[in-house]
Amino acid sequence: MPREDRRVIFDMSETYQAIYKLSMKSDDTPSPSPGIIKKIEEDGLDANKINVYIENPQTGDKSMLTYSRDFMAAALMMFCRGCGIPLPRKASKTVMIDPDRVVLRVMV
Repeated sequence: MPREDRRVIFDMSETYQAIYKLSMKSDDTPSPSPGIIKKIEEDGLDANKINVYIENPQTGDKSMLTYSRDFMAAALMMFCRGCGIPLPRKASKTVMIDPDRVVLRVMV
């Protein structure tokens, strides 16, 4: 049976917007501080955690927040919905981290 493998690619600005919007709706998830994402990487101890490094260019403040892969996937899916990008409900969705982008992989 044929399978479909799609990738939706987000730059750091779009990733920040997605994280911010979902964290504002959730009470138990920390909201990112104002700024830009400088780096995103998988946590060295837990593959299900993603570290997000944010820097405010105006004040020079730097922060690091850790989010679960499930939270990141939900944030990216919500961002897709807001932009009109269709995602199949029954598809398997995973988050992949590249040095300068975040990829939502959708497999049907």
